[in-house]
Amino acid sequence: MVMAMTRTRSLLVPAALLAAALTACGGSDDAADRSDRGEEPSSSSAAPAPSATSHEAVCVRLITYWAHDQLKPGGGSQSDYQQKGLSDGQNTILLDVVEQAREERRNNGDAAARKLVEREVKKRCAERYEGEGSDAPSAGWPR
Repeated sequence: MVMAMTRTRSLLVPAALLAAALTACGGSDDAADRSDRGEEPSSSSAAPAPSATSHEAVCVRLITYWAHDQLKPGGGSQSDYQQKGLSDGQNTILLDVVEQAREERRNNGDAAARKLVEREVKKRCAERYEGEGSDAPSAGWPR
């Protein structure tokens, strides 16, 4: 009989520990618990809504990043345009801007080349995505 009680106790202890751990991990401050206590749900528990980013803004961010990378000593990453996350059209902008920036750097230095990248990428991406809103459907793949 003592052996049966010891055996039962040895099975209950891990089960009780597991139940306690699961209860602790579940947290008790969810909306249902607060509602049961008559409390208002906290605004901090809601996840923020994702913000839409325009195609133009993504274009500017990607091409600016890769243009600065290509202007590093040694030429930066040797990835192809797909590995960089660029479309064929965005890659064309990148190649043109990097070529212009290298010429600008030879003539006027690094700071002038960086300014050219910022200016030209914004201009070219604006032209590319002119008239598109952040939720505009794609006119084709890849653009």
